[in-house]
Amino acid sequence: MKNFLYILIVILISTSSLKAQIYVNPIAGKQSHPEMEILQIEINSEHTIISLKVTNKRDNGGWFCADKNIFIKDSKGSETYQLIRSENIPTCPNQYEFKSYGEVLEFQLIFPKISGHIKFLDLVENCNNACFSFNGIILDNNHNQKIVAFEKGFELYQKEEFAEAIPFFEKVLQGKISIQSQIHGLSYYYLISIYNNKNNTEKVETLYKDFLNSDLEDKETYIKEFKRIKIIE
Repeated sequence: MKNFLYILIVILISTSSLKAQIYVNPIAGKQSHPEMEILQIEINSEHTIISLKVTNKRDNGGWFCADKNIFIKDSKGSETYQLIRSENIPTCPNQYEFKSYGEVLEFQLIFPKISGHIKFLDLVENCNNACFSFNGIILDNNHNQKIVAFEKGFELYQKEEFAEAIPFFEKVLQGKISIQSQIHGLSYYYLISIYNNKNNTEKVETLYKDFLNSDLEDKETYIKEFKRIKIIE
């Protein structure tokens, strides 16, 4: 019985270690081609697989190909991984010819498995003409979801739809900070400003206390701004 349990534990640990990490619709800090989108990044025991799509924006014609000289790189370091192969996309100078406006081509780029510590990734096509690139791709599903929530909240805030914006800023602040970003400090700022305009002193004080106790970096910048607009003394 003990041997059986030991074998079972080993199998479970092995299966867990082989489980792929999947990042859905990861956000990049900067990209060269607005018609391109990263659908998913999968990191399994052997490879890093990047699934992308490109949408044809030309009324007549349009083509696409992927150069053989493509690499991914740690945005914060020097580790670089060269393309092993591509799937469902011609290698330049061969081309995929689009048939209509709005047609979508999905394809995959396969690289070696990247190091587990990498949280920001660059994808670069090294070629001579119309090369694509994505810089600062975020490998953190939770943070990517928070960025989407912040952008929606900020959009509503700008429209002065403050009540509707609140849940989105609150979503940004849920849980621990996995990646330091301005979206956390700004979410505190906008929420505190909204409740201050509502004269909800209790909520302002609670949020400000949470802000002070958070793991947020650069708190002094926000404290100075709160003092400037006289939310705090």
